[in-house]
Amino acid sequence: MIKMKEKDFKVEFDDVCIKALKKYQQKNREYESGGILVGEIYPSGNKVIVRHVIVSKKATRSFMGVNIDKKEMQEELEKVRKKTKYEYYYIGDWHTHPEKNPTPSWIDKKSYKKTLKTIVLQTNFVVFLIVGNGDDIMNSLWLKTYFLS
Repeated sequence: MIKMKEKDFKVEFDDVCIKALKKYQQKNREYESGGILVGEIYPSGNKVIVRHVIVSKKATRSFMGVNIDKKEMQEELEKVRKKTKYEYYYIGDWHTHPEKNPTPSWIDKKSYKKTLKTIVLQTNFVVFLIVGNGDDIMNSLWLKTYFLS
């Protein structure tokens, strides 16, 4: 298991991922989108770099909700891991909100709790990201890292 420290933990996004997240922002009453974050882990620097934003094409979507297809996401994760010679890992889940400064809904919080109880990881952390619709996407992200004991 790859163990990271909670103190001073950093999550970075490469430019390709920022462009992908911008593409899925809910600016014109689009339905929510969501999926998983995949990237590199640097234990010595206590950081992760998100390199892939995978969207669930089979998700059940509405304006105020998205239910990603877990089986599809596992298959897509495995493809990326194999392609990168298993140097990239699952970092966490993401989805959009139709607001400039997103915060988790009660449904999000319930989903996060369920994920934390059932997920099997190769790390001691999981990241949850909500993408808002503000013009400056970096100021329109809600990001929370949960560390597992």
